[in-house]
Amino acid sequence: MKLCCWLVFAIFAGTVGAAETRAQNALDIKVVQASRSAKMKVNIVNPSEKPLRIWKDSNSWGAARWRTLVLRNGELQTFYENPDQDFTVNGPTFDDIARGSHSEKSMDLNDGSWRGPKGKRVFMPGDTLVIIYDVPFTPECLKLAVWYGVAATSTVVR
Repeated sequence: MKLCCWLVFAIFAGTVGAAETRAQNALDIKVVQASRSAKMKVNIVNPSEKPLRIWKDSNSWGAARWRTLVLRNGELQTFYENPDQDFTVNGPTFDDIARGSHSEKSMDLNDGSWRGPKGKRVFMPGDTLVIIYDVPFTPECLKLAVWYGVAATSTVVR
């Protein structure tokens, strides 16, 4: 019985470790564009030699995973996607990013789906933007081999 328990533990621990290593090291994000009207384009990059899976934004696993920090004149503004969303059908669906490829994500802080300081949101020249993609671990990540972790990038608005 002890041998059986140790064997199950070893298999589970090895599976979790492999998935964590694969998930944590296989995704980069890069700002492609940041306009004064608070619109951004970010590339989700797969630098690995294997395909990479990320959650679709249209389900609770992938929705509301982006944050934007704006540092202006020593003051920090925090924006995040609205987590209060309803889904008519909610299943763990994902997109594949081919090895060495990327997927583009467009974001607009004024489209009504972001929370943060009130009023018209604009980026000013010299603003430092920190963009964060934060996907927590769930059992579905392991089961479907979908990336989880935190990736961040920054840029200065010109």
